[in-house]
Amino acid sequence: MYFSPQEIAALIQEDQPFLDLTTHMLGIGGKAAVMRFRCRQDITVAGTELAAQILDACGLSMTESQPSGALAATGSTLLAAEGSASAAHSAWKVAQNVLEYACGIATYSAQLVQQARQINPRISVVATRKNIPGIRRFAVMAALAGGVMPHRLGLSESVLVFDQHLAFLGGLSPFLQELAQYRRQVPSSKIVVEVQKTDHTLTDALALAQAGVAGIQFDKLPPGLLAEIAAQLRVVAPEVTLFAAGGITLANIQSYAATGMDTLVTSAVYHAAPADIGVEIRPA
Repeated sequence: MYFSPQEIAALIQEDQPFLDLTTHMLGIGGKAAVMRFRCRQDITVAGTELAAQILDACGLSMTESQPSGALAATGSTLLAAEGSASAAHSAWKVAQNVLEYACGIATYSAQLVQQARQINPRISVVATRKNIPGIRRFAVMAALAGGVMPHRLGLSESVLVFDQHLAFLGGLSPFLQELAQYRRQVPSSKIVVEVQKTDHTLTDALALAQAGVAGIQFDKLPPGLLAEIAAQLRVVAPEVTLFAAGGITLANIQSYAATGMDTLVTSAVYHAAPADIGVEIRPA
């Protein structure tokens, strides 16, 4: 994931808009320093490349780094650098925050994938775009490190039809009548349609599958009902991709993985607790 020099500068400036008053007051900024970031728990690593950009922008030289996606045991060094005390203190909290939040998301993501694939080794776990506003690229970067792909990066790169769209067409039937035309309009994109829990959920899903949509997404259906629907859809259209979304977390992901869905869609990765990352800064 690419972050521009301007974005790196903005992260640093948010924490240090003028100067590091404490380091300046103490007169220690010019002293040689080494710094080291260690995890205080077992984690899946994420954000080290971004943190390294921050350290470099502050004037530090990297001496050690673990890549995103690596597994790190408690006490492992994630990053180490050397330079002036001023540079180390400027980079300290900015880089630590990046690592704690990124590693938290990555670790939770990896746990989701691991738990789901214990039940269904072929299942995919993907993340929604319901992230905290303004941090999507950061959040996607961290989730990817844990093995969770983005479901949708935004409105421009995929087609997902909701009830809120169908309301302007007059419902599902008019949409199905024009499905062939819609496919011609977006020949390189798969058309996925979301189905809500109603008294005609199965009927709608069967109609969509028989019409030839590429995927059907089920929102907030319980695992038992999803399993029943999946079994019937596999008979009618075994090639259609089935998505389950809504409320999927580490606590229940195995129940959803056992339903016969192809893909589990979750927002839970964005609410993961930050990892515990300790930082040591000392004279060289």
